[in-house]
Amino acid sequence: MPVVDMGSIYESDWQDKSLDLARYHAKHFGCRMAMDRIPIPQSLRDFMNGAQDMDDGQMVIISTDSVHREYGRGMHISPTMAIMDRERTRFIGCVMASYIGSMGIRYEWVADGIPSDQRSQFFHYEHPTINFFRNNEDMIFQKTRKPGRFARFVEWINKP
Repeated sequence: MPVVDMGSIYESDWQDKSLDLARYHAKHFGCRMAMDRIPIPQSLRDFMNGAQDMDDGQMVIISTDSVHREYGRGMHISPTMAIMDRERTRFIGCVMASYIGSMGIRYEWVADGIPSDQRSQFFHYEHPTINFFRNNEDMIFQKTRKPGRFARFVEWINKP
């Protein structure tokens, strides 16, 4: 499927429950950053404490082929891609993902912020798009692939 129907999963409470799901993953991302000795962004802390968005971070729903093949129905956290400034004096970005089976949440943090027209949080939408990747490297660098034939067919028949 090309989207997740949060309304069918959480019914009329989809907005609050989607935020709960995002905060669950945010906790994993924050713990992973601490373990990897990457400073935890204040926006991620604020989000876990009730903020509705993050100006310098985004979370999207993903599916990654290689994770599906390797881990099947298990849980998996991708390698962390930390980005440093040219002088190697501070972290300026980070990308990672957390999966249950082949479905996951991709978290990206950019120290200078992500413009609102380029930032899309899955938890703001009742039908967020699934971003498909071939492997973790493509996930890190946002090299999406086309959804499969069935997903494209379902998307086509459901066009408004």
